[in-house]
Amino acid sequence: MEDYFLGAHQKELERLGRQHQSWLPETRQLIRDAGLVNCQSILDLGCGPGFTTFELANNCPAAQITALDKSELYHDYLDFLIDQRGTRNISTLRADILNLPAQQLLYDGAFCRWLLAFLIPDLPNVLKIIYDSLKPGGVFAAMEYLTLDSFTCMPANKSFTAYVKAWKDYYLINKSDANIGTYLPVLLEEAGFTIESQKCVGGMAPANHRWWNWWRDAFDDFAPVFVKKGLMTHEEFKDLEYYWKKHSESNTGFIYTAVILQTVARKEKE
Repeated sequence: MEDYFLGAHQKELERLGRQHQSWLPETRQLIRDAGLVNCQSILDLGCGPGFTTFELANNCPAAQITALDKSELYHDYLDFLIDQRGTRNISTLRADILNLPAQQLLYDGAFCRWLLAFLIPDLPNVLKIIYDSLKPGGVFAAMEYLTLDSFTCMPANKSFTAYVKAWKDYYLINKSDANIGTYLPVLLEEAGFTIESQKCVGGMAPANHRWWNWWRDAFDDFAPVFVKKGLMTHEEFKDLEYYWKKHSESNTGFIYTAVILQTVARKEKE
């Protein structure tokens, strides 16, 4: 599996923490909707620094959470927090999902958020591995982009449109896909899962809403990268920088976010 192309470093760790807060209500709702609170053992796939891991541990207190990620930095950070907080229902597993030690039939539930979009070349194999890791009747909950095509802003701004396109292109040149939700349910069924529910979240976000700040935060961290890579121009960058500043101080501007697909899938019972 390729490395996480957005980076495994301190700056990205901090951004992931802010992103987690931006989508926390929707994440907690998915945990409840999937029935993960009734599980005894849950695999948190691509846990990163552990923000979703602690949500699972806190919201599913009867479950033992196994936090899986390949990044040494993120695992060290998560191990530090586990020790600092005295959390007893989390264990960590540093491994590439494609090279897991024996994990078959170990878990009642599995969870991931914004992971599968980064695994496109290996996605059928990844889904089969997740399926095999679950006990009969186990549940898998995934929160992934349906599409970035819904991202827009008011007042309209061509540089905003260029920025969204740069994100889509950045995924594609790194063998990833931010439109994964448009075909993920089909692949889940091909892996043996039965789809139990599908729900879209996201929508309108006025200035300084948690979703507005999430997308502005991503601009601060990644738009300079896009300029350097030729995915957007310096003029588009400066224009959008001015746009964010101007409309963060207004009562009329808003964005409409990417559509996020929350999928709950079940492994058949024997």
